Amino acid sequence: MKKPNLLKCLCFACLAIMLSCVCNSAEPRILIVGDSWAQTIGALGLMDKALAQAGFDNICSVGEPCALGGTRAAQWVTPEYGRKIKETLDAHPTVDMIHLVIGGNDVLRRIKEQNVFEVWTEEERAREWDAVARHIKRIVLYCLACEQVRHVVIAGYDYLNAATAQEVFALLGQNFQFGGMTQAQVNQCFIEHERRKRDLALEIEGCAYIHNLGLMQHHFGALPGAPKPGGPPDYAPFPGGAPAMPMPDAAFTPVNIAGKEYPGDGIHPNEEAHLVMLGNAINVVYKPFLQTSAPSATAAAQ
Repeated sequence: MKKPNLLKCLCFACLAIMLSCVCNSAEPRILIVGDSWAQTIGALGLMDKALAQAGFDNICSVGEPCALGGTRAAQWVTPEYGRKIKETLDAHPTVDMIHLVIGGNDVLRRIKEQNVFEVWTEEERAREWDAVARHIKRIVLYCLACEQVRHVVIAGYDYLNAATAQEVFALLGQNFQFGGMTQAQVNQCFIEHERRKRDLALEIEGCAYIHNLGLMQHHFGALPGAPKPGGPPDYAPFPGGAPAMPMPDAAFTPVNIAGKEYPGDGIHPNEEAHLVMLGNAINVVYKPFLQTSAPSATAAAQ
């Protein structure tokens, strides 16, 4: 990706200041951790907007410095990134929940230049997805080991749009050809990734999973009859939507490159899509947490 120019940096800085002022009147309860999807949520204040829409305008979230575009689960298990989480928690003692959006770049790193259904056996693919899941498990356990953290919420991804990503990122000098994989095959890689995240949440006390596969197809009505992804305790149907199809174009923000308009980049959803996913998270997980719990005793004592 291109480095942000000075104007963009100033805009983000001003936005961060404005969001900080808003959060001063609310209580920080949720720390957003993860990659570019997490960074969009944090930078645009989307978690706070979704919370306010759900009637929780007395609660806000914290994104900086733990929502970092391009990061992988493999990075967040290192001491450097662990310190970012710990230092941010120390600075915000009322935060007792983690919203974790991670693993997508780990999967993309494995699939964006090769057809893993040709170069890897089924057992090799399973080992690769298991390796990503082990990193995510370590992140979850690290967060839960912090005294003030009561819940870690693993947020799922929705289907990408492989054809759009191939064309747009090629213009940006990046290879997202997926080794010629079909949309269904790219989706299957993410389905396997999300299945492991779901299973982690079912295994670990204090951890929850948000199932988003197919949510945009359902929300935008792109595929009549596409089922909404299921929630806990059984998450049926899993996956949701039509697992051979991408997120619809309406879930992305159009971009113009070299005088040609594209329906987004095929990977990063727009604000409406994020708000729908966050609304799903609030309804399924956060609302019960927030209605039944105050900040941790540790925070109250401070």
